[in-house]
Amino acid sequence: MLVDDERLALVQLEKALRSIAEPLLEAIEIVTLQNPVEVLEMAERFKPQAAFLDIHMPELSGLQVAEQLQERFPHISIVFLTAYDHYAIKAFELNAIDYLLKPLVQQRLEKSFQRLLLRARPLQEMDRPDTGRQPKVLFNSRTILVGKPGQSPELPKWRTNKAQELFAYLLMRRGEAVHKSTILELMLPELDKKKAMTQLYTVIYQIRQCLQALDLDITISNVSIQESYILRLGESVTVETEEWERQIEQARENLPAGYDTIAELLAEHDGGYLRDHDYLWAEHERERIRQLWLGQARLLASHLKEQGRLEEQLRLLERIQGLDPFHEAEGLAILTLYDRLGQYDRVLFYYNYLETVFREELDLPIPASVAAWMEQWRTRQ
Repeated sequence: MLVDDERLALVQLEKALRSIAEPLLEAIEIVTLQNPVEVLEMAERFKPQAAFLDIHMPELSGLQVAEQLQERFPHISIVFLTAYDHYAIKAFELNAIDYLLKPLVQQRLEKSFQRLLLRARPLQEMDRPDTGRQPKVLFNSRTILVGKPGQSPELPKWRTNKAQELFAYLLMRRGEAVHKSTILELMLPELDKKKAMTQLYTVIYQIRQCLQALDLDITISNVSIQESYILRLGESVTVETEEWERQIEQARENLPAGYDTIAELLAEHDGGYLRDHDYLWAEHERERIRQLWLGQARLLASHLKEQGRLEEQLRLLERIQGLDPFHEAEGLAILTLYDRLGQYDRVLFYYNYLETVFREELDLPIPASVAAWMEQWRTRQ
């Protein structure tokens, strides 16, 4: 697709491109437009793989047209045309593959066309029918890992830590339009706006490249003329914590038969969320997942107690205390179970552990109820 408000410039560009393609035996279809407002409508009809856009046009600039095209067609290749070189930085922020100065030089145009061919061939393979993507899982309890169901996951090869963090942030807020100013405030507060925006465009480009390399059916689109980004998951992608939460809800609706499923789900998931990273913005979600896990674990622990399955109850309470060590009633319950099961060495060990935790973490003495129970136990011993 060639877009320029000057008719003569369009005719010359089309003629030049056809003269480059013919000796290479490349068949190309070219659509030309003078009105930038009509670009999206025509793009929906023709699904172009590449667009040559003049930057200076009435009503919509080539930069604005590029933003709209990239939102609808994430893999489209953009080449900008202009008589001015001061738009180059902005052009490459929009991930253009080239930036050509008018009047056009045939040799430079040939190089751009070669780049387009290299990008178009892999996309043609990807767009073939009946080549549905393989199901993928995004694991995010410790860090972001990608794997197929039943196979060991792998760590994506992020170009930078910022790319990894921004992807994790957009994934947490998937389906929601996130304003660019929010992202800049969170992740690039130390930079002035111009430098921060340049880095943001670069990071988004790196993320898209990584997702493409992993063949993940995930899109990051621009909305409201690139004022916001929105991440969407395709049908072939599931997220570990989201799927775990859905299965927990299903099991809760099927009690008491669902207790066995809850036990399996609690064993599979440790209640963590991106816990290998100290992202401050993840704290709320991290705490929500932790409390969800603790709530289901306490529900199951009560059921195990009613069933008289004391050893299973004890193992589960130990895991609960690992996440929430300051819960007085559960501390007492663990001491009582050690005593009932004849694990007297564990009683002493665990009591000393609780004393240390309360003293070092909270600067408080061990709760009076726990201390009183221990005194009675020592008397009995």
